[in-house]
Amino acid sequence: MNQIYALTDQHFTPLNTLKAQINELLAGGVKIIQYRNKSQNHDISLLKDIAKICKNNNAKFIINDDVSLAQIVQADGVHIGKDDETLKRARDILGYKAFIGVSCYNDLNLAQNAVNNGADYIAFGAIFPSLSKPNATICSLDIIKEARVKFKTKIAVIGGINSLNLKEIKDIGVDYIAIISALYTDGTISENLIKLNRALKG
Repeated sequence: MNQIYALTDQHFTPLNTLKAQINELLAGGVKIIQYRNKSQNHDISLLKDIAKICKNNNAKFIINDDVSLAQIVQADGVHIGKDDETLKRARDILGYKAFIGVSCYNDLNLAQNAVNNGADYIAFGAIFPSLSKPNATICSLDIIKEARVKFKTKIAVIGGINSLNLKEIKDIGVDYIAIISALYTDGTISENLIKLNRALKG
C-alpha cells in the first residue's frame, strides 16, 4: 500500500513554523514524518515536543542522518545514508524497536546489504529530478521493480515526486512515497495532501 512519507526541510519548514506544519501534516493523515535539517541548527526541546506529538497521533517521527539526535529527542527511528553511521551501530544505539531506513540510491547491492543488516525499509532515488537535491543520481523505475521482486523489505522512493508524476510509480508496489517540496509549495499543506492522495487513488 502506497503511503505518503513526509520530509521536512530547513527551507520549506523553518524552526519557527515547523511545529504548526507538523500538526498540519498529521491532521492530513500522514503517519511517517522525517526531520531533515542539513544546517545542523537543531532545537532539541522543539524536536522532543514534536516526537511526543507524533506518538500521540500514532505517527512515526524519524531523524535524518543523526543517530545521536534521534536518541536524544526520543524519535522513533533514523534514516541513514551510505556515509552516515552504520546500520548496525544505529541499531545498537536506538534498540531493536527503532524504525531504521537506509538510502540505497540506485544500487541494488546497497539494498541487499541493508536488508541483510536488518533495515526496516530501503529507499531509492532520486526517481525524478529534485529541487531538494538537484545533483542527485536518477534511479530508474526498472531498478525499483527489480527491488520489489527481490526484497520483502519495505521500499521507499524519493526525489521530485508530485501529484502530476505520482501515477508513474504508484502501481509498482512501493510502500512509502517520500515527498518534500510538493507538500509545501503551490498551496497549503492540507491542499497539497488532498492532491497527492487523489493522485494515489486515481
